[in-house]
Amino acid sequence: MIPKKMDEYLRDQLPEAAINRRLRRRDGMCFLEFAHTDELLLARLGITVDKLGPHLVVCAWNEASNLEIGGYLVVDNVSMGSPSMGGIRKLPDITPVDIHNLARGMTLKNAAADLPYGGGKAGIVAKFDTSPEEHMEIVRRFARLIRRYRHMYVPGPDVGTN
Repeated sequence: MIPKKMDEYLRDQLPEAAINRRLRRRDGMCFLEFAHTDELLLARLGITVDKLGPHLVVCAWNEASNLEIGGYLVVDNVSMGSPSMGGIRKLPDITPVDIHNLARGMTLKNAAADLPYGGGKAGIVAKFDTSPEEHMEIVRRFARLIRRYRHMYVPGPDVGTN
């Protein structure tokens, strides 16, 4: 199921018609995708489009799960090369703009290091107080959600994940 905080955030920020029009479902997995051309919708999520990006913003969740599984992926920029790379955070109140800011940091970090990768970041919306078993299951199922973007994003560990 979609994390409650994520559901509330998306319904507060986006028009229901936009959610319904963009929602894609596949095997219990749900995806809302926004490109850099979606300036108005991204602005509603707090993301300002500029010359660097973002290239892609994804809101994803597993509606078939009995656990709250969901979060965000931002591929900010791939001009240095593709795929983008960056860690996966797990925090209870993370938002798309938080992930975008972190992804921008990865864009700049990879460019400064002259690495042939773009900048990206992902964030899982989940409580701190999950059991070790639930934590592992949430991270695994989120990884399955973002697997569809493996051609443009390589995840790594970050705050709250290992």
